[in-house]
Amino acid sequence: MKLPRIVILLGYAGLIPFLAGPLWLTLMPQSAPGWLDEVWLNYVALIAAFMAGTFWGFALPACEGPQGVIGLGASAVLMMLAWAALWLPLHGALLGLAAVFILQVLADVWFERTLGSVEGYFRLRVILTAGAVLAIGWRLLI
Repeated sequence: MKLPRIVILLGYAGLIPFLAGPLWLTLMPQSAPGWLDEVWLNYVALIAAFMAGTFWGFALPACEGPQGVIGLGASAVLMMLAWAALWLPLHGALLGLAAVFILQVLADVWFERTLGSVEGYFRLRVILTAGAVLAIGWRLLI
């Protein structure tokens, strides 16, 4: 099965909020509302947790075998790390969430080799993760 076009479109659309916060703070910092960082950070954590949940979906069909159990565990750990990052001050939270996204790519490598996925999914995940991590890095530099 090939990756549906709607998945690709929604994936790239999901990067818009990642870029919107740092862009606003770069171009018009004086007009940025006080809540911008909190809302943006919550979006980043939400997407990190959502993407961790995709591992659950891939692992579920194989959950009775050892690879499936590892996949379910990885999904839960990555989701909890995304949530825990929100407990940290902004700088630490951003570093923590960037680490979660990087760990997800590493988990994707393992999933791709052991459980397989839909054609084109891994490439899309790597590109979107690079965009997310770059946006987080951009925000850290502001």
